[in-house]
Amino acid sequence: MPNTFFGLNIATSGLYAASVNLNVTANNAANAKTDGYSRQQATQVAKNALRVYQEYGMIGAGVKVTGIERVRDAFYDKKYIANQTKLGECYTKYYHSKQMEDHLNEATVDGFTKEYSNFFDSIQEVQKNPSSIPARTAMISYGESLMDFFELVKTNFRLQQEDINAEISDNVDKINSTARDIAALNEQINAIELTGASANELRDKRDLLLDSLSEICEIQTNEKVYENGKTEFTVKLGTNTLVDNYSAFQLKVVSRDDKVDEDDAVGLYDIQWSYGEEFNPVKAGLGGTLTGLIQSRDGNNGVRNEKSQDSYEIDYKGIVYYIDEINKFQQAFADAFNAIHTKGQDADGNSTADVPFFVKSEEGNAYSVNKVLLEDASKMATTYDRIEGADNQDLIQDLVELRKTDILEGSTSEEFLQSLVTEVAVETKKEETLEKNYSEYKVTIQNQRLSVMGVDKDEEAMNLVKYQEAFDLNAKVIDIMQQVYDKLINGTGV
Repeated sequence: MPNTFFGLNIATSGLYAASVNLNVTANNAANAKTDGYSRQQATQVAKNALRVYQEYGMIGAGVKVTGIERVRDAFYDKKYIANQTKLGECYTKYYHSKQMEDHLNEATVDGFTKEYSNFFDSIQEVQKNPSSIPARTAMISYGESLMDFFELVKTNFRLQQEDINAEISDNVDKINSTARDIAALNEQINAIELTGASANELRDKRDLLLDSLSEICEIQTNEKVYENGKTEFTVKLGTNTLVDNYSAFQLKVVSRDDKVDEDDAVGLYDIQWSYGEEFNPVKAGLGGTLTGLIQSRDGNNGVRNEKSQDSYEIDYKGIVYYIDEINKFQQAFADAFNAIHTKGQDADGNSTADVPFFVKSEEGNAYSVNKVLLEDASKMATTYDRIEGADNQDLIQDLVELRKTDILEGSTSEEFLQSLVTEVAVETKKEETLEKNYSEYKVTIQNQRLSVMGVDKDEEAMNLVKYQEAFDLNAKVIDIMQQVYDKLINGTGV
């Protein structure tokens, strides 16, 4: 006959299991709104049955809780992380493309149209009285204002470049701090789980860090589990290891010694590993916020700058591309204007062959009115041949007609700049659409994740009732067993 007290052990194991499940349910309810929390559940199995040498052979020994596990779906996690990378890149490119669009919109609507009209209106005033020094001076002044305007637009682009540069540094710092936090969590997780316990909350923290990190740059993770319960967790950025279990490798930003593009802001950053190897997420095709920032800052539409050996193609229309387009316009406009001006004669009948109206700076691509003309308006050409008379306006007439002349890529000045605004608007709309699509997909995937890992208040309420009833039932068994023992011991004298 089996030991009568054995039933008390069975009931006690059931009481303990129900108590554990109640505590797990309470913890789920408490963390229902905790960001990144994974719903937990206790796993329980029947204890090994005991052989009792009776006809029935074996008797159950109760229940035991084998662990408390997180409820997650790795498939949804991978989908979410992959989408985060795409969303990070598209949002960054959309945000900065919108800024570029604003620069050019302000330029064409409030700036270029006004400055361009003022300049050509002043040319027409000279046409009315070619020998008038005040009219010549006004034309020269408006020409200088027109070129100053374009330099201001390029300056705004360079300021945006500097802002993006600072963002790149901030994101590198985020990668480094996140890597250190993950390495520290790896060590804490192993310290706990090697004792046989579960480090569920720490794993939730690590997964939350991975979600954040994946938005900055594409990551690959791998966890190796050994028989003794020890784990090795690694995070890679492309082919380079960022976290190797307890070790975190660091990135750094390094100011460029030379400009990649001659119109770049000074001191733009390249990214390197702390051991000196280059890290370029664009070349590696890693995506994420970091790629979006570099493409926005350095994007040249896939055109290598032959003037710099450090130049490389970034097939995206970023700040470099739009500055280069403005430079092309300035050069084409200056060349067309100078081609007419250098064929004429000044107020004294001297040739202006060596006196271009617009000149380019010795360094960079800054254009301005010739200093000779700024100092002496009489040096400006208004006629091809002074013999025809001081008020001859044939050259000025050609300058007036330049406004409607195709000077670049089959377009007039106004048409070319408007096409540039349209171009950036199209890019902005494309990135906005992608950003919207990935944002909506993020919500969809997150809902799928939460359907597995999220805390459902109705489900937890049902679990509370279920495990309360299990607890009450096992307590009832103990009460019954107590009555049995009382009868057995006190009633029979056993």
